[in-house]
Amino acid sequence: MSEPWHFWLDGTRDPAMNMALDEALLRTAPERGRPLLRVYRWDSPAVSIGLLQRFSPKLAPGRPVVRRPTGGGLVDHARDFTYTVVAPPTHSLYRLPTPECYRLLHGAVTTALKLAGIAAELAPCCGPNDRNVCFAGPVQYDVVVAGGKVAGAAQRRLKRGLLHQGSILLPPAATASGQPPALDGALRLGFERELDAAFEEFHPTPALFDLAEQLSSEKYRTRQWTERCRA
Repeated sequence: MSEPWHFWLDGTRDPAMNMALDEALLRTAPERGRPLLRVYRWDSPAVSIGLLQRFSPKLAPGRPVVRRPTGGGLVDHARDFTYTVVAPPTHSLYRLPTPECYRLLHGAVTTALKLAGIAAELAPCCGPNDRNVCFAGPVQYDVVVAGGKVAGAAQRRLKRGLLHQGSILLPPAATASGQPPALDGALRLGFERELDAAFEEFHPTPALFDLAEQLSSEKYRTRQWTERCRA
């Protein structure tokens, strides 16, 4: 039997608001009571850094830098495809060991890429990796194409739920025509097939946006947050 999920095909937002919305969705996860898949874009070629990553002005000169609420290394959002999964603490994803959770979610991403005509697979183990740069090399259950990492993610578990922030960097061959494949629908299908998700459209409330605006202005737009761990 399929499991009810929410699907939010969000629009293009600035870096701080993208991170604020993800945190707002995490904070309100218990009230929704079901997992949610959000697909979104960036209004500029920004860079995001992990929760505990050291900040340096040399990370991305001249480009916006935002600190994520999840861990991991630097992610370049110039030409990637981003999505978020939020699950309440009552959901099985929240209770799974972290590697198994990655395996399931990245299995859905792998299926989505295959549906888009990209020969993707899960990395069975680990390759050389600079932990400060997300796409420097694959670790177990990252998504790879021809041995190179194309999709990774970072997670955070709090009492109110699980936050999984994912990035898909399409291989050059997939964008050679100048038009990247449409992954919005493919990602939704991948989750339907691999996780037996039955999606309903998510309609964000004014209260959710109010919370996100507060988090954006008081946290994600501030130097205190962005530079909280300095090199």
